[in-house]
Formats: sequence, structure tokens, C-alpha cells
Amino acid sequence: MKRYTIYHDTDGVLATGKPYPTDEGAEIPNLDPELTLLLEVTEAKPTYDSATHKLVADAINYNTIDKTATRSWSVVALTQAELDERIPTHVEISGIKYDTSEISQNAFTRMMTLVSNAEMLDTDEVAVKDCLGVSHTMTVSAFNADMVQFGLHCYQAFHSS
Repeated sequence: MKRYTIYHDTDGVLATGKPYPTDEGAEIPNLDPELTLLLEVTEAKPTYDSATHKLVADAINYNTIDKTATRSWSVVALTQAELDERIPTHVEISGIKYDTSEISQNAFTRMMTLVSNAEMLDTDEVAVKDCLGVSHTMTVSAFNADMVQFGLHCYQAFHSS
């Protein structure tokens, strides 16, 4: 069902979301000439990366010539504070933000066991994902050193709460 905005030439918007039984824009008899019925149109929302941007509703464009009230959207970059809010609980070690959730702690423990049981050399490379899902490649030696710091951090956090 089509919805309309009642727009007054000097007072602006009087009402929104009104259904009117008109025949595809037929004029309403005896309508005050200072009033215009604007067909409400909503543009499609643009695609965007929600990890770095957000969708913001623009001001509605009231067009009395085309008789439309158009809602559109803008993609806006997230502020640093908004980005920080979206980062899971983590600890940064060697420039990598390691997720400190229980699931991640278990995954890193299993990975350490695999590296040890596979008898990987200190110079072999392994890959880990940070709390944002970005993959980082490092040597087994660097991984083991990071995991010691990671384990100590998680241990201290567990016992401080």
C-alpha cells in the first residue's frame, strides 16, 4: 500500500505515512492549494562493510515538483570509539590482538599441542587469526613465546575476577 506525506507550502510536513485512496496520483477534489501529497519512497540501502562503516538515514528529501518524499541512506565510516567497541576482549602481544574468549583459549591450547606433537621446528611457520579474523604468519618459536604471554595474561585475568 502506498503511503503519503502531507506537505504544506509554508509549514512543511504536517503528517507522514498516510494511506490515501487515490487513483495513481489523481488529485483530491477541493484540496487546499498550499497542500501537496508526496508519495513516500524509500531508496535501497547501499552495501557496506559493517566492520568499518555504518548506515545512516539521510534527511528526507521533500520534492513538491515530483511529488515525492524520498528516504535515502549514507554509508559513514565508524569512529575510532565505535571501532574499539566492536573489538572482542583481547590482549595484544607482538602486535597481534589475541581473542581471550574461552573458545579461543581452548583453540590455542589445541594448536600448541598439535605443534608440539608434530615436532615442528622452531623455524617452521604457523598461522594464527587475531580477534578480528585477520591471519598472521609467524615461526613456531614466536608462536610459543606469544602463547606463554597469552596464557599468563588469561591466567591473571581469571584469578583477578
